[in-house]
Amino acid sequence: MSIGYALVQTINTLFYASILFLIASGLSLIYGIMRILNLAHGSFYMLGAYIGYTAAMLWIGPTPAGFIAGFILSLALLAAIGALTERTLIRPLYSKPPELQLLLTFALMIALDDVVKMIWGPEYKSFTKLPWGYISIGHYNVPVYMLVVIASSTMVGLLLWWFFARTTIGKQMRAAAYNPEIAAALGMNTDLLFVSAFALGSALSGFAGAMASPILTAYPGMGTDAIVLSFAVIVIGGMGSILGSVVGALIAAIARTVMVIVYPLLEVALIYIVMIIVLLVKPTGLFGKEIVERR
Repeated sequence: MSIGYALVQTINTLFYASILFLIASGLSLIYGIMRILNLAHGSFYMLGAYIGYTAAMLWIGPTPAGFIAGFILSLALLAAIGALTERTLIRPLYSKPPELQLLLTFALMIALDDVVKMIWGPEYKSFTKLPWGYISIGHYNVPVYMLVVIASSTMVGLLLWWFFARTTIGKQMRAAAYNPEIAAALGMNTDLLFVSAFALGSALSGFAGAMASPILTAYPGMGTDAIVLSFAVIVIGGMGSILGSVVGALIAAIARTVMVIVYPLLEVALIYIVMIIVLLVKPTGLFGKEIVERR
């Protein structure tokens, strides 16, 4: 194996891990604070992909400005959609059995697939051009765009750490996650904290879709694959742990790359084999904590 090939595979692995981290961190954030498994989270990723496609290919064009506009729009619109979803659909079910939340978000996932087909059609949406050009590594040309995605995902991870460790609202979210009744008694607006957490998690998923689609294309149903892989990532890393999302995404991406090189037919299977092993050895995940029932 040449050095050039190894570097290219390393970049591919980090790119894939970056996308998985963005999706899984949003899903893990929502679960960690609200104890909600949002099955429609992958559909928000799909919507972000189509919003990015619309901005970069239909409105502005495949320029840096078009792609950046797609990133910003996906963040803003998915945050709004997430907030609306929490206020109108999720909140009435807080006192209900958790399986009702699963059924509702599953129905929303199916509905959003049809909405995408109605608006954009059933065809795959490919990007004809990537911004920022390519770099040569040995005999290979690697899109600079992939490095931008890796850098952006790293920045998001650092911002999430800063937000939850250093800001007042981040600390309040952590307090509400631990015990919402005591947080409310101390004067915290738990309703606002929960809708903000859901909006933030949804925005991360939409941002991931906008960043992934130029390389992976956009298509109806892409959210299903994303949510299944995201569950594997947060099971490996630990439910509710942002650090766990980072480590879980890296493990999943490395497993995928290894199998692509060694035996492509098992490209995805190794990820789930790792997940099964983690569940057997440490059911809470590598960085997860024991869940305390609150509701």
